[in-house]
Amino acid sequence: MKPRLWLLPLAALCASVAAEDDPFGDAFDSGFSEVETAVQASNNELYIANRLIHRGQWATAHSAPEPGSTDHRGLASLVTAWNPRLEWRPSERLNILVDAELSQDWVFELKSDADWKTPYRDQRETQFELNEARLAYTTPGWVLTSGRQVLTWGFNDVLSILEPVNPPQLSQPGLYDADEARLSRWLTEARYYLGDWTLQGVIAHENRTAELPVYGSDYYPAAAETDDQTPDQGWEDPGAHSGGVRLSGLWRNADIAAFLWRGYNPSGHLEFRPGGIERHYERLTTLGAGLSLPVGPAILKAELAAEDGLAWAPVSGNPPQTENPVRTTERLGWALGSDLTLPANSRLVLELSTRYLPDYQPGMVATLGEEFSHRWAVGLEHSTARERLTLTAAILGFGLADNNGQAIRLGADWTINDQWRSELGWVSYRSDDAPALQAAEDNDRLFWQVEWLF
Repeated sequence: MKPRLWLLPLAALCASVAAEDDPFGDAFDSGFSEVETAVQASNNELYIANRLIHRGQWATAHSAPEPGSTDHRGLASLVTAWNPRLEWRPSERLNILVDAELSQDWVFELKSDADWKTPYRDQRETQFELNEARLAYTTPGWVLTSGRQVLTWGFNDVLSILEPVNPPQLSQPGLYDADEARLSRWLTEARYYLGDWTLQGVIAHENRTAELPVYGSDYYPAAAETDDQTPDQGWEDPGAHSGGVRLSGLWRNADIAAFLWRGYNPSGHLEFRPGGIERHYERLTTLGAGLSLPVGPAILKAELAAEDGLAWAPVSGNPPQTENPVRTTERLGWALGSDLTLPANSRLVLELSTRYLPDYQPGMVATLGEEFSHRWAVGLEHSTARERLTLTAAILGFGLADNNGQAIRLGADWTINDQWRSELGWVSYRSDDAPALQAAEDNDRLFWQVEWLF
C-alpha cells in the first residue's frame, strides 16, 4: 500500500489557546511524484511539472447570520489554482527548486452581496504563495541549502510536539492537504553526515507566524479584529534571527533525534489593551527529543519537549484588560504514538499527547489554557481498487472525557490515472466544553478537490 498520512482536522481555533502542532505529519506523497516530467531538457538537467486545481467547500451547518454579518451558509469556497514546479540541476552537486501557487477564490464574486470583511477577503480572494524556492549544494559529507522551505523534525504523524521550525497553517482547520499544513519559511540549513548520524544547523531569516483564522472568517473566534504585532524579519534586524541545531541517527534499530531551538512563538499571545486586542510574539527556547522504533507490523513513537519563555498575564475587569507586567513560564510536553500496518492494505494510527504547565496559576487560563491539556487521535486508512482509491476516517479528541469535544473527518482520495486525482470529504466538529472548538461548532462542511497534472 502506498504510504499516505492522515488528513485530520486541526481545531486549535480559539485565539487564547496556544496552537497545536501539525496534524498531518511530516511527509506527503505529492501528486508531482505520480506524473512524468512534462518538459525535460535534452541533457536531463531541467524538470518542469504543473498542476491545475479546482477545490471547493460547502458549509452544511451554518445558521442565519446576524444583521450586517457575512452569510457563510452554503457555498464557502470555489477556488481555481495553478501550481507550477521547476527543478534545475546544472551539475551533480547543485540543485535549484521552485514551487509556487497562484489561486483565485470565486466565492467572493458568486456571493457578492455578502458583507465580507476586508481582512478575510484580502487573505483568500487572490493569493500567490511561494511554497518552495531553494538552492542546495550537495557533497558526500555535507549539504548546504538556502531558501524558502519546510523542515519537519517530529516523529508522530498527527500530534507531534517536535515541530518548532515552520509555523502551522490554521486559518481553515481540517481543510488542508498534508503538504499545506505548515507554512514554508526562508531558512539556511547545513547538514553534516557522521556515519549513521546527521548533524543539522538551521538559521531562520524569516519570522513567519501561524496563519490563524482572520477577522471576518467563519472560524474567527472574536467580534473585533486583533492588532497583530508581528516580529521583525532577520533581514530587517539581525538580532531577530531564529535558529537551532538537531542531531539525529540510528541507534539499536531505533530512529532517534534531539534538538535545541531558539525562536518566536508562532501563535503568539493575546493582550487586551484599552485600544483593542493585540497579539504579541514572544521568544521561546525549545528543547526536544524523540524516537521511532519498528516492532513487528507496528512503529512505536515517543516524543518529549520543554518550552521556556511562554508569555501570559492575568485578565481582569469588564471589558477585560491584561494586567502588567506580562510574565513568562515553562511548559512540558510528551506524546506517544503507534502506526500499525493491518492486512488488506489498511493502516491504523493511535496517538496521545499531553502538555503540562508545571508552574500553573489560574490566571494562565486566558492565554495558555488549563494545567494539563490532552489530545488524542485515531485514524484508519484503507486502500483499494489497485491502491488508487484511499478511504480514511479520523477523529481528533480534546481532553480525555467524552464531553471534551472532537473533530471528525471522513475522506476518499481517488487517483484516476497518472494525470488526474480527485478528493471528496466531510469535516464535522463537536465542541461540547472544548474551548478550542467553540468557534468551529457550526462549520461542518463538505469539501472537494480535482487536480490535473501535466
